Amino acid sequence: MKTVWQKLKSKFFDGALDFRIRLFNILALGGIAVSILTVAISLITHMWATAGIAGFLVLLSLGLVLFTQRTGKFRVAYFITIAVIFMLLLPAMFFTSGGHNSGMPSVFLFAVVFTILMLKGRAAIIVSLLEIAEYAAVFVFAYYHPQYVTHFESEWEVLVDVIFASACVSVMCGLVLYFHLKEYDRQRQRLKEQNDKLKRYDASRSAFITTVSHEIKNPLNAINLYARDTAELTDESPIDTAEIKNNQQVIENMVVCIDNILTDLKDTVAIEQGRLSLSLAPMRLAMLLKEASAYFGKNNTMGNKLVLNLDETLPPIDADYARLTQVVINILSNAMQHTKQGTIVISLSGRDGQQVVAVADDGEGMKEEVKSKVFSGYISDSEDYWRHGIGLFVCHQIVEAHGGKISIESSLGKGTTVTFALPERSDTNE
Repeated sequence: MKTVWQKLKSKFFDGALDFRIRLFNILALGGIAVSILTVAISLITHMWATAGIAGFLVLLSLGLVLFTQRTGKFRVAYFITIAVIFMLLLPAMFFTSGGHNSGMPSVFLFAVVFTILMLKGRAAIIVSLLEIAEYAAVFVFAYYHPQYVTHFESEWEVLVDVIFASACVSVMCGLVLYFHLKEYDRQRQRLKEQNDKLKRYDASRSAFITTVSHEIKNPLNAINLYARDTAELTDESPIDTAEIKNNQQVIENMVVCIDNILTDLKDTVAIEQGRLSLSLAPMRLAMLLKEASAYFGKNNTMGNKLVLNLDETLPPIDADYARLTQVVINILSNAMQHTKQGTIVISLSGRDGQQVVAVADDGEGMKEEVKSKVFSGYISDSEDYWRHGIGLFVCHQIVEAHGGKISIESSLGKGTTVTFALPERSDTNE
């Protein structure tokens, strides 16, 4: 029984369907059930004409359900329901079912309510007013011409019909109200989710703008400072070429820094839009780590000692050299930034069909709440240093795109270790 209900629910009352479509399905299926019961009661009370009309309603309602399910033309079904059932068959049934001394007044009320709900705007108002006018005219005509009304044989039959009609109308209106309120709650929840999403987008935009301005401001200030110093040095005699070269090297480093920042920001957008791409080719991690460490060795402004502990016998892996260089530079950049007069160890080892890279420092470390969210993006241990958040977020996405895993261990005041593992080439494992 539960399976049958689930199938009916998914086919006729699924939340993806338009509200008016679900409403029509309630009307059609409910109308079939009520009409079948009406046929039975009419046969018992000898209301033969009513039984005939109710039987026709069963067939018509069933036909409308099949028609709408196959064609999807619900507007046609609305028109047939209102024009044929509400404005022709129900008034006819009024005369064959006891007139105003029956449950038909409740059925008229039901028809008006459903008309208002099924139609939109002016059409709902105009058609419902026409129905009310027609039903009022039917009442008046039956009052002055009672000979056209087929009355029940006893008050008991009248009571049964009134109770039956009232119960059916109450159940149908209750179902409509239930679905209407459910739809209202669903739309309200959807609106809340959309508002929350807009708030997150707005917060992301603010974070993005703050990140860009803060990240680029420092290297630009450095470029400005060293460029002015170089200009002043050219006015001195004799010219200190060594100092000028040093300034130019710093400016070059700051340009590279800005380029790396822009690359990370570009990649952040690409990741959020699902557009991060890789160019895989055979490469050795040991060579990549040496090149990256050599760059930072020349630009070690914090007095740190850089130690390499690499297993150079490891076979090549299939990876994107540029992307992994970006990962290593981001991790090393964080280590250099948060370590002063300390030691940074870069290690490479093989384990369980993977090549594992670890960058360990004995610097500032992170707070626990920062460490738990550090791969989420826009997270930093310092209000004055946003690089932490974007860089590790991009690293996380690049490593996972290679089929690898990245993790972080850190204790405040004791240093940080970032580890990532990449799978070896399948042919090396055979």
